[in-house]
Amino acid sequence: MQSFQTAKNLLLILIYIGWASVALCAIGAISAINQTDLPAIYIIVGAASLSVVGFLIVGIAQMGLTQISTAENTGQMLDIMRRQGEIASLETPVRKTSTTPKTGKTVGPKNVGSAIKTYKGYLITKAEEGVEVEGETFPNLFAAEKWINQNPK
Repeated sequence: MQSFQTAKNLLLILIYIGWASVALCAIGAISAINQTDLPAIYIIVGAASLSVVGFLIVGIAQMGLTQISTAENTGQMLDIMRRQGEIASLETPVRKTSTTPKTGKTVGPKNVGSAIKTYKGYLITKAEEGVEVEGETFPNLFAAEKWINQNPK
């Protein structure tokens, strides 16, 4: 995995430069107020505007460090997911149990015409080839329910 060490070092240098510019503006403003006849407001406004640049440098550098941290965390998560995938592929699959009864009998009605269920007021019965609803024959229960949904009572 990449460590981004060069980028981190460059951004840390930028943070130090930003804070140094803020500190120099403050020191310069204080010394200028004591040594000149200019009104203090002019000096403070000039120093404050230069300090804003220092704060912007610090903020931008910290956003860069945040992006690097996010990239590192994403890489670690990807490694974890890959390891979990390797472990899952090594495990034996779970054997599914059969849904047919142990007696070997089929589930549901056997006789043609016997009721399967009532769906939205319609009686669905077993037909020779599928199911039947009010004289209409369908290949399966889902097709019958779809027809019932399109033809409500």
